[in-house]
Amino acid sequence: MVKTPCPNSEALFERARKILPGGVSRNTILRGNHPLYAASGKGCVVRDVDGVERLDFANNMASHIHGHAFAPIVEAVSKQLEKSTAFTMATEQEVAYGEHLCGRSGGFDKIRFVNSGTEAVMAGMKAARAFTGRAKIAKVEGSYHGAYDFAEVSQAPTPQNWGPQDHPNAVPLAQGTPRGISDEMIIIPFNDAEKALE
Repeated sequence: MVKTPCPNSEALFERARKILPGGVSRNTILRGNHPLYAASGKGCVVRDVDGVERLDFANNMASHIHGHAFAPIVEAVSKQLEKSTAFTMATEQEVAYGEHLCGRSGGFDKIRFVNSGTEAVMAGMKAARAFTGRAKIAKVEGSYHGAYDFAEVSQAPTPQNWGPQDHPNAVPLAQGTPRGISDEMIIIPFNDAEKALE
């Protein structure tokens, strides 16, 4: 719940409700009566549109490991933007970055770049099915893994449809989810390693 008066964020939310379903571009930012709207950030501090400075513990869901507006990153991005904004063709940078990541991580020798966490989860689920030869995927009840029908199952169940504590029900998040999706998910209780291993 937003407790500090934030009239500018509140006004932006009223505007957003007219053009965005639910007033937000993604459900993760809506907390309380309205989201807080960021205006700028530097390091670990974010300033909202009402001028309130806050520590940013989320760091854009961990993508800002160096904090906001880290000078070397701003410089590198600015240099690249002078060359182009984006290509539909492959680039040397993606090869070099892939080599860098694979060289740092002994657990994998190939990498696939995607546009979002949702796409990463989609690819991961497909890879898991291909590798195991099994269709079902296990997922922890109440966990968020993006806006993909399979990943959304039991993301936000209610007490009315939880099911037994040791064997939670597979509950679709949205009404438009095809019925068969839930049948392909095995929901395991949060923070229960023994149940996960079963």
